[in-house]
Amino acid sequence: MSSDLPAGENLIQVRGVGKWFPARLTRGRLLRMLWPTPLAAQADDFWALRDISLDLPRGRVLGLVGRNGSGKSTLLQIIAGLMAPSTGEVQRRGTVTPLLELGAGFNPEFTGRENILLSGQIYGQSSDQLTERMEAICEFAAIGEYIDHPVKTYSSGMFARLAFAVAIETKPDLLIVDEILAVGDVGFQARCHERIEDMREQGVSILYVSHDLNAMQTLCDEAILLEKGHMLAHGEPRKVIDVYLQRLTMAGREKGPGAEPAPRGGAFAVESSELVDPAGQPVQTLRVGQRYAARATVRYLRAVESPIYSMHLRTLLGLAIYDQNTMFTGQRTKPVQAGDRVTFAFTFQLHLCPGSFRLGLGVADLVEGVAHPVGGVPTIAFDAVSDKPAYGLANLQAEIQVDHV
Repeated sequence: MSSDLPAGENLIQVRGVGKWFPARLTRGRLLRMLWPTPLAAQADDFWALRDISLDLPRGRVLGLVGRNGSGKSTLLQIIAGLMAPSTGEVQRRGTVTPLLELGAGFNPEFTGRENILLSGQIYGQSSDQLTERMEAICEFAAIGEYIDHPVKTYSSGMFARLAFAVAIETKPDLLIVDEILAVGDVGFQARCHERIEDMREQGVSILYVSHDLNAMQTLCDEAILLEKGHMLAHGEPRKVIDVYLQRLTMAGREKGPGAEPAPRGGAFAVESSELVDPAGQPVQTLRVGQRYAARATVRYLRAVESPIYSMHLRTLLGLAIYDQNTMFTGQRTKPVQAGDRVTFAFTFQLHLCPGSFRLGLGVADLVEGVAHPVGGVPTIAFDAVSDKPAYGLANLQAEIQVDHV
């Protein structure tokens, strides 16, 4: 790692960066792209990024959040120097180690140990430096005897361990990480987060992309929200993530009242859906341990003889946390006819660890003992917060007693 960069010095300066890709690549445009003069975008070309500006000082962690296709990976590639911007400029200082794609720089026929030497040299390290750090890399990767096996035999998690271990041992000024930690197990992710904290304390800057909003809040000093190539928010991670969750919720409600029913069902149109507190006020940030209700109002478009009303709770990545419905609870429901309006609600106490989640409501029709889904309500994204930290999914709110005997 370079030692002549003072604390607070900007390692990265991005000014007015944009990136577009041609919608149609004709012969004439292909020839023009080889010409020294930059090719101008046309009206139907796709802009992956538009007018992005940011600074990343030494020793800071900057997180990028946004839905798939928002431009996060494109921006990382431009900052890493792997892709040229169409407009604007990027200034870099110090050494940059991009960890953008699983197994990038690895030869599948080489062993893990041989690939350490190969990929490490791509990062600018000498063979002597890599040989000296070999044991530290192998220890962090923790893949045992597989270090001497061809990497084509590795699982995605083993790939991630080795790639991250090599990257952090190159001692960069700036580490760029794009979702690679998501493929590792929980223990590996925890060790990576601890190492990122250590690197930050040592003055390494980190540009971090993840859909793990808890990690984003824990690791990052600031965050940026990208949407359709534009920067929508930039600042404290907590506030940026709040905006992101609001956008996710709004996206689920874009069709609004009287919307067409979901294609998979077609039994009803959703008029409203929301999370509310005990006073009936809509909320998007929920306090752990408090009671809330998820409710929806729907207008049926056809008859449903035996409706089953359901709720499901998921992590943002889709892991099932809780499912409940009126069939499981033994509740009898009335048949509905076309034109009927029904409001249904699930009241619950939030026994979750702090984090970000998705809640969905739906309806099925019970026909000859089999539940057939007939429609779903747009997913509601929300954040669970608490003054008392806890980790995992279920919050058992344990009481701890320690006695000296």
